[in-house]
Amino acid sequence: MTWGYAYVEFNTKLFEGVDMKLGESLHLSRTESHDYLYHPDTLVLASQIDALSAVTDFNNSYDSRTNITENTVNLSLSGNGNYKIPNSPVTVDYQRWSLGISVPIRHESLDYQRGSLDTLATQNTLFVNTSAAFRNASKDGIHDFRVNVSHTRRGAFLSDRITYRDDSQPLIVKLGNPDLKSTVTSNVGMDYYNKGVNQWHAGLAADFYHRQTAQSVSYNTETGVYTYQPKNVKGAYRLNAKFDISRAIDKNRFWTWQMNADAGYIHSLDHTMLDGETESHVNAVNTLTLHDNAYVQFNKGALNIRAAGDVRWRHSEGKMQDFETLNAVDFHYGLSARYTIPKLKTTLSVDGKMYSRRGYGSADLNTDDFVLNASLSQSFLKGKLIARIEAFDLLHQLSNTQYEVNAQGRTETWFRSLPNYIMTHVVFHFNKNPKRK
Repeated sequence: MTWGYAYVEFNTKLFEGVDMKLGESLHLSRTESHDYLYHPDTLVLASQIDALSAVTDFNNSYDSRTNITENTVNLSLSGNGNYKIPNSPVTVDYQRWSLGISVPIRHESLDYQRGSLDTLATQNTLFVNTSAAFRNASKDGIHDFRVNVSHTRRGAFLSDRITYRDDSQPLIVKLGNPDLKSTVTSNVGMDYYNKGVNQWHAGLAADFYHRQTAQSVSYNTETGVYTYQPKNVKGAYRLNAKFDISRAIDKNRFWTWQMNADAGYIHSLDHTMLDGETESHVNAVNTLTLHDNAYVQFNKGALNIRAAGDVRWRHSEGKMQDFETLNAVDFHYGLSARYTIPKLKTTLSVDGKMYSRRGYGSADLNTDDFVLNASLSQSFLKGKLIARIEAFDLLHQLSNTQYEVNAQGRTETWFRSLPNYIMTHVVFHFNKNPKRK
């Protein structure tokens, strides 16, 4: 793949209190790919290279060359405001409002060869993407309100719009869809920050997916072949609300506590084929999530102790006849401590958490895993050299499984990672100041 990028921007004061920013970016890319498939029942030796043409699967071997030129013009108008930091003469400037338009002009060409198909497909798109933002902070900076909206469109992948048939896997056929349309998304967000003695934040956000791309599927009962084709779906959305607060408990601020709560509702759409059906149809799954995370902390000098807890409840229900409503809870709680021995400058830290899950359909997922971690670090050479050893999941309890719910039902995800390990670190810090002239 080769690519190039260029950007130029012009800023000016349009008139008193209003700034204008005009920019243009140019993005060029070229991608080449090919896949020469051979019949799986053919074994070819090195001495038979010249005979490959006789065993090549021409209908599914392809050469593809894609060229993309995207020129984007950005125009924005904005006005500034300011507030003074409490108990300080410092004044902070901020962007009070802004209106923006982004116009991506995109040209794509795809030189595609597969079997008897030899085509040069092109796609030209021009969209007007808009955005607006408003922020109002009080003169003392304690109260801060923000709101932003945006509307974005993006063209469908040209490779999905090619009229092709891929049956390299005999029982799985993939088709293109020349009628595939662009994706359209709108976003709205509001936030309020209170930076007083009790610092807290509340926010609302909504994402509306007016048009997305999903994978449809059909099944031929006579041949046993599944046929997949991308199609547009309309009407998905995501809602979210959050509330965060933190404050000191005592006058010396040794004891502090913090809570982060949020709630989300997802209306997800996808193509699903139920048992006994031969054609997929658009299915909706609605998921409500309530989440809360909190901790209490003592921090004085070289000693830090924290007690923390986290709980997440999920309720999912779908329109499918065989969809089993899910009410699941994931939660964890535990303690952590860190202490630095003053004279030795040795830091000891340890934390233990209990990870629990309830409400899942499989007993293998309703588990309790206690995870214990520890580390020891020592500084040398007046802090320039630091050696550290850490042990993660000493009891070998952590699972690599994550459970999710999408518009097609439940999915179980496995992560290839090290659930437990011991690692050493050696870090050397140095500063080199320029010589004075």
